[in-house]
Amino acid sequence: MAENHLVLVRSGASEQRWPLTTSRRGRDWLLTLTSPGGKSWAAEGPDLFKALRALRRILDPLGPAWGSTARRDAWASGMQCDTGEGRVVYLLVEGQAGRPAQVSTLGPAPVSHVGTVDDQDQQHEQWLRSRRTVN
Repeated sequence: MAENHLVLVRSGASEQRWPLTTSRRGRDWLLTLTSPGGKSWAAEGPDLFKALRALRRILDPLGPAWGSTARRDAWASGMQCDTGEGRVVYLLVEGQAGRPAQVSTLGPAPVSHVGTVDDQDQQHEQWLRSRRTVN
């Protein structure tokens, strides 16, 4: 069964709500994002977080940024992906002990926190290194 979501998309200086359709193929998530002009982009993955990252890899070169999963400091753990299907992500704070705060994967994010998938990968690696020195 398909679900429709409106996600806040920032393209240049403007912000708009674009429809994101989520559906399933077996256990995989299928996502389709559609612009107001009717252009669509699609991707899939084993959970919502990974499917969104696949969709963002397509969109990153085009410029639009959107959702909590676009935050540089957002990351889903293996358990969040396996048991929660990647519906929530941690907000990683370098050097902070304990469990990070969680937010909805499809939730909004401040423009200042948004980055590319590559930015997110780098932030995650920095966070992992910082955890080794804290624990």
